[in-house]
Amino acid sequence: MSLLSVNQLLVVLGTESVALVNRSLGLRRRIVDQKHVLFPQQLDELKRETPIWLQTTNRLDALLASMQVKPKTQLNIILASDFVRYLALPPQQIYMSGTEKLAYALAAYREIHGAVVDGWEMKLHDVPAHQTTIAAAIDGKLIEVLKQIALKYQLKLISVKPYLMSAFNCLTSQIGKKNGYLVIVEFNRLLLINLDKGRCINVRSFTLGSDWQVELKNLMMRELLLSENKDQEILVYAPVQKNIPLNAIEGWQVKRIGTLKNVLSNYHFAMLEAAL
Repeated sequence: MSLLSVNQLLVVLGTESVALVNRSLGLRRRIVDQKHVLFPQQLDELKRETPIWLQTTNRLDALLASMQVKPKTQLNIILASDFVRYLALPPQQIYMSGTEKLAYALAAYREIHGAVVDGWEMKLHDVPAHQTTIAAAIDGKLIEVLKQIALKYQLKLISVKPYLMSAFNCLTSQIGKKNGYLVIVEFNRLLLINLDKGRCINVRSFTLGSDWQVELKNLMMRELLLSENKDQEILVYAPVQKNIPLNAIEGWQVKRIGTLKNVLSNYHFAMLEAAL
């Protein structure tokens, strides 16, 4: 098949929204179609004993059914942090194979979350033994449902990965070798990431309320009291809040960073710009 005829479907899934961009690849990449749907969860829905991702996958299925997607289109799925559990594994003094490190991560997750983690799929950042390893866990049943949806529409599922992975990789050149903090603002969550010479050494995820900047200020004032980190710089990546000025935070240097990819003007698609 000629590269000129290949299409790619980029999708970001959250607990309250689905957004997708269908684009053609080749020498001249162009967006063929883009769609999104919002479905804020109601209180009674949150109380049901159903997976947190079920409504989202149902909406994705319905969106794909409404589109003219070519068979064998490449499908890349990004998961908002609503569906991901992060964990920082401390540096090890001895070499561990991939299998050994995965077993180590599983044991660490099980200690926190219990036996439920046996059904999770884990992804580990590939780093040397003496560096902190960032792990991300995703419900294995969610992965299976996404595979079934891809099969239903004859799509080629290329990847299912956490938003943190796409955003961090896209921001590497701007992060450089900095120490301090990286803040990634999603629709529903805020990720607070400790940086050591540009490396991610810890990730904490917080649910957002009505004003993320107030919540960030409170978090960083507490961090100022508790942390021994003297590098008081905060890099903020907030694609869903591009046009909102950043408030100053006493004791910190706050700087906005971005991907410089502005082809998706509608904020509903903002979390996909890192994947373009």
